[in-house]
Amino acid sequence: MAELLPIMLERAGLLVIVAFLLSRLKAFRRIIDHELGMKEKIILALIFGCFGIVSNYTGVEIHNGMLSQAWGHDNLSDQSAIANTRVMGVGIGGLLGGPIVGIGAGLIAGLHRFTLGGFTALSCSLSTVLAGAVTGILGRTFDIREKQACLKAVVIGALMETGQMGIILLLAKPFSDALALVKIIAVPMITINGFGTLLFMLIIQTILIEEERTRRERRRITLYISLSRRCLFSGAG
Repeated sequence: MAELLPIMLERAGLLVIVAFLLSRLKAFRRIIDHELGMKEKIILALIFGCFGIVSNYTGVEIHNGMLSQAWGHDNLSDQSAIANTRVMGVGIGGLLGGPIVGIGAGLIAGLHRFTLGGFTALSCSLSTVLAGAVTGILGRTFDIREKQACLKAVVIGALMETGQMGIILLLAKPFSDALALVKIIAVPMITINGFGTLLFMLIIQTILIEEERTRRERRRITLYISLSRRCLFSGAG
């Protein structure tokens, strides 16, 4: 468990860097900042679903209790599983975009996880879809602009990851292997997913703050030009 934590922190950091670079794109900033129509929700579902796929590939393979730091995973054996940050991207998508985004991202990331195999393929896939659905429902009342939004997102993300551990114990067979796996991955995955969610939400809040500042500047400039014109025309008259 102690060995897994720094490895996952490193790989979650890569996703956060990608999220930061994505936040610099005007198209992404407009989608986040404005009211979401169906087109924008589909785009967000694809974006956060892709975050889940990247998480699948950058996760840490665990085979019979041993960690593998190799990148990319395909056709896992029946004794293997992946510790990753998949639920983080799906959960954030659900909170920001609601049920359509959450479920869409969950299906994309979950189905991809299922194709990779391993004895937790079904449980991890199902938990990903459920996480997207639950956070999507919670996203209807979630306001990223409120002061406690980041804290709420971290708590929700940690609960989703805890739920995934429970589903692994319920569905993955044999139970002894599932229990041994959860003992290794539970604390690192809950911790790193919570930390990654915090950073991701801070990035989103920064986008909103910057966009609001830009709007205020535009209104100020527009008002200044309008007053200048009035003064000019009144002086000319």
